[in-house]
Amino acid sequence: MTKSEIALEESGLRKPELTEVIKALQSEARSDSSTHSPAVIYGLSDLSKLELDRLVPVWAGLPATYKHRILKQLVETSETVFELDFGAFAHMNLTDKSSLVRSAAIELLWSDESVATMRKLMDLARSDRSDDVRAQAFSGLGRFILLGEYGDIPPNDAREAQELALISVKDHHASIEIRCRALEAIANSSHPEAAALIQEAYDDGNHLLKVSAIYAMGRTCDKRWRDTVLEELESGDNQIVYESVQACGALQLEESIRLIGDLVAGDDREIQLMAIWALGEIGGRGAFEILCHLEETLEDREILGAVEDAVDAASFSLSMSALDFEFDQI
Repeated sequence: MTKSEIALEESGLRKPELTEVIKALQSEARSDSSTHSPAVIYGLSDLSKLELDRLVPVWAGLPATYKHRILKQLVETSETVFELDFGAFAHMNLTDKSSLVRSAAIELLWSDESVATMRKLMDLARSDRSDDVRAQAFSGLGRFILLGEYGDIPPNDAREAQELALISVKDHHASIEIRCRALEAIANSSHPEAAALIQEAYDDGNHLLKVSAIYAMGRTCDKRWRDTVLEELESGDNQIVYESVQACGALQLEESIRLIGDLVAGDDREIQLMAIWALGEIGGRGAFEILCHLEETLEDREILGAVEDAVDAASFSLSMSALDFEFDQI
């Protein structure tokens, strides 16, 4: 049995037969349903080559908007039920006629760390006819560039992905979206040109490039960006503030705790959730106290769940700090 079949069995479920999956797909597509049956969600996991061959002509005849919704739902499911494997289905959709479907298929491959997948993403990033798909492919390549930094993929392969991202960042004929995602991808590396490209994008004057540059600052884990992201926390521009909060969390800037703590009480829900995450990442006594206060006073379940996760993260960092202190005293 596969991991997904074991997981389904433990949950009292079973993997549907492909005929059942096809019937459910066609029925949902006809009714334009926005909800998807377990037969569709679980049935598209762990598809064999024979099953894929049978599914291809049926899938090709379904509306692109419906296929896009299915893939987005599978992305959400894969982020919570890790045992399910939609890899074969995602790869099948990388060549779909619809750019929406191809982009969502790239997202669905978020946990795939194979060099073969990296090369498919590189091909899409170079030459897909849709700028949106090319940009999404660069988003996917970012994790492979990071894997290269950790030595988890061969250096030559990682270097090829880096060079492709560098070329696209510098290509002023490419769309801003492509350049932004390529910049964010190269920020995962220690490439000597990365810092200068981030600074250039930040100073460019284009708002989208600036937003991506701030995100990239956090990805570098380089404290050289400290003053910039702290200043942008008070910019008043929600997109800039959101990315600055994220960068402060990624860089673990304790100096940002007070400002980020103030943002938790703001009206922008996305900034609020990011601020909670950042406090957990930064840790320390000040962040822990803010999070514990929130845990006691909030009623919103989504926000409270985020706070609980952040408290756990901050508690861990406090524990590690205490251990370091004890070792220092020995």
